[in-house]
Amino acid sequence: MKTILPSLAALLAFTISTATLLAGDAAADNLSPGQILKNVREHYATLASYSDEGRIVATMNGYTSTTTFTTRLARSNFYRIEWQPGAGSSRTDKNTGARAVWSSGAGNFLEIGRGAQNQISRELALTEAAAPSGGATATVPRIFFDMPWGNSDDQLADFVSDQHQQADGQVGGVDCYVFTRELSGRQTTLWIGRQDFLIHQIRTVTSAEAMRAALTDSELLEQKLGSLTLTVTETHASIAVNKPFSRWDFIPTFPLSPSLDIE
Repeated sequence: MKTILPSLAALLAFTISTATLLAGDAAADNLSPGQILKNVREHYATLASYSDEGRIVATMNGYTSTTTFTTRLARSNFYRIEWQPGAGSSRTDKNTGARAVWSSGAGNFLEIGRGAQNQISRELALTEAAAPSGGATATVPRIFFDMPWGNSDDQLADFVSDQHQQADGQVGGVDCYVFTRELSGRQTTLWIGRQDFLIHQIRTVTSAEAMRAALTDSELLEQKLGSLTLTVTETHASIAVNKPFSRWDFIPTFPLSPSLDIE
């Protein structure tokens, strides 16, 4: 069991592509799911900047792996998603140090423990960072920048027709629309703020059968997963919009290689 959580990147890379926005049946306040999702898309598109503080918690059979992250996004191509793997984990592994993906106007960069690497595009940088960050770069940054997901030109549109809306809920005291989608052994639940139409939480529960189908690592395939499930909860808090930033706010807070040209 000890080898499963450290190898979650392979599964997370598969899971996060199914964990973006969801929709459902008629809303209690006369907004249809399609209108709610339209409002979400349009609201993110109007923002000059966005920032938050978040946490991703992955649990399996009592073992917990926690990633904390901060997000800063601004038009037209400024971003910094910085994360700390292992923060607050119930496991005994030591924290592996801060990681980040960013652009301060001088290119797209990724640091995941091998030194800062120049990326050819924002999309590639965010894609490469998705699994190491536990999914922190997979949803909100792509929606903010209106980026395609996989073969879809609109990452929201694919989730409108077959979703089911649940009773409203709360995340951190924020009233939210709640939508749930089940597909191929994965149940994904999304919390969207009723007032701000922003994403506040995403939770994906993956069955043992779905994990077996997704994982290709031979060591993981040898594990006796039994009836275990993997639950990944991504929460966005301290959300601020249209806050003024300078380009220096998009440079990671931890030391970088002195030879790296980020200016």
